[in-house]
This record gives sequence, structure tokens and C-alpha cells, in this order.
Amino acid sequence: MFFSPRIRLKSLAQLCYRLATATGAGIEDRKVWRAEAARGSRSQQRKISCVADELAKGQSIPDALRTTGKFFPPLFRQMVEVGEIGGRLDRTYGRLATHYERTLKVRRDFMGRLAWPLLQFSMALGIVGLLIWIMGMLPANTGPKGVQADILGLGLIGTRGLVIYVNILIVLGIALLLLMEVLRRGIGWTRSLQRMALRIPVIGGALKTLALSRFTWALQLVLDTPMDLRRALPLALEATGNDYYACEGPGVALRIEQGQSLHAALTAAGVFPVDLLDSIHVGEESGRLVETMERQSSEYQERAGIAISILAQAAGYLVWVLVAAMIIMMIFRIFSFYVGTINSFL
Repeated sequence: MFFSPRIRLKSLAQLCYRLATATGAGIEDRKVWRAEAARGSRSQQRKISCVADELAKGQSIPDALRTTGKFFPPLFRQMVEVGEIGGRLDRTYGRLATHYERTLKVRRDFMGRLAWPLLQFSMALGIVGLLIWIMGMLPANTGPKGVQADILGLGLIGTRGLVIYVNILIVLGIALLLLMEVLRRGIGWTRSLQRMALRIPVIGGALKTLALSRFTWALQLVLDTPMDLRRALPLALEATGNDYYACEGPGVALRIEQGQSLHAALTAAGVFPVDLLDSIHVGEESGRLVETMERQSSEYQERAGIAISILAQAAGYLVWVLVAAMIIMMIFRIFSFYVGTINSFL
């Protein structure tokens, strides 16, 4: 369901770090999860309490996590199951913590670069609201035709107009937040939006780079476990957070089941760059695929930093265009009001 709670990325990274430390120290799983039930938001406490209760009944961690629905991401649930089977649960928690911390850092860098343009946009919206309020303080016959002055031409004047304007901004803000949440959850109709965004020059290439940086890291993570490739590859593709790659998971898994190599299965998908496929081919041939993917992951992390700069710059330009359009509109409206007032006097 859309409104079903899901753990936040920051909370998940912190949880993984604490689980890695406690599990590595030899503390029993049921005690570890019981202690975690007192941390985080109410929804997080409630879900983790369910896990702790199931562990107290003798259930395994993967079975206990299934009772939480989609509160935890699929990669986390699958990796925990593999880590428990392989007896390396503390290491698995640690690797997951690093993965989620890197993803969180990408988001922080993007928002940090976008902060100044958004501040300018907020100031422009505030100036519009101030003008609406000031117009209500002018005499009732200051307009060109002896009516209340409406410099902006929005039909919003005075305190009442300001209240309407603020409510409109609140509704638009809520709609934007809902759209961002829908995109984060990957609701069905947003997949076409993701694919459309990849076709935009420059921006599409940056989005692909970010997705591939997550894919290489997740693939390196799952390859370093005894997980079957038929399960590992769909998880790594889903970790990209982009339907352009995630939808290839079943097809790639089927080709692996038919006996194709990892290189051949990914090549047949037709969505991966040649340099990445060549590196995977060399890693398979040399028997050092994990080490190869580790190098590729580091390389794509560097590329991701450049991609973030490109996306933030493009978003900044878009915000500045909106600000410039608002300023130009205000100049034209004020000039039109000034000319109309002079004509009415003449």
C-alpha cells in the first residue's frame, strides 16, 4: 500500500551499523533486536518489536523480517538471509551499512548543491506574497479604472489574497512531496517518467551513471556471498532504483538459469555500457569477478560525484529560470499598471 510505512534510509544505515557491532560482539539476535525496538520512530519501533517477538518464538531472522511486510527494502531482507546461512551476518550488516551510507551521501550532496537556488526561489515567492499584502493597504481607487490596484494581475489583494496565495503554495508543496514519495516507492505509473527522464540530453546520462554506481556496488556486495546468481542479479538490478534496469532482472535470471555466463546474460539485456560489460567479461575469465566489481564500483562512485554535479546544476538552472520568469512577469505587470494609471489620469 502507498501509505504503508517504510524505514528511512538514514535510520536503516544506523540500524545496520548497530546490528553489525552487536552481532560481531556475539550478542544473541533476540537481545539485539529487542534493544533496537526502543529506538527510532514509532513505526520503526513497532516493526522491530514484531521482529523481536518472532525471534523470541524461535523464528529465524529472515522469517521474522517477513512479518514486517515491505518496511525493510528487498536487498536488506535477502542479504540478511544469505548472511545467516553463510554464518557471516555481522559482516553482511556492515556491508549493508556502508551501502546505505553511500546512497545517503549521494542524496545529501545533491540537496546541498541545490540549497542556494531553492533559497532564491523561496525568496521570490515571499516577495510576491509581500506585494499581495501591500496592495491591500493601498486606497480602493488606485487602479487604472478607479478600482483596487492589482499590480500582479492575480486577483489576490490584501490579507485575504495573501491567505489564498499561501494556501495555494501549501497545496502545491504537498503535491510535490507526494510526487517525490511516489517516485521513491516506484509506483507503477512513475516508471514511464523514469524512462522519459533518461532520454533527456545530459540529464539522462547522469541518471544512468547514478543507477550504474548503485548496481556495481550492489553486485559486488551480492557476489561476495554464496547467493545464487539467479537471486543475486535481480536484487542488484533492483538496487539501481530505476525501472530501466530493474525490469531486466527476470530476463537476466532466466538467461543465467539457461546456462549463460554473467557477461552474456547482461549483454543480452542491451542496457549496460560496453566498458562495464568488458570488465565483467575479464573478471569472469580470470576468476576474479568480485575484485573486478569492487574496482568498477569505486570508479562509478567517482563518476556518480560528477553526475550529481550535473543534475544539481541542471536543477539549479531550472530554478533560476523560474525565478527569472517571475521577476520578468512582475516587471511587465508593474509597468503595465503604471502605464494604465497614467492613461486613466490623462
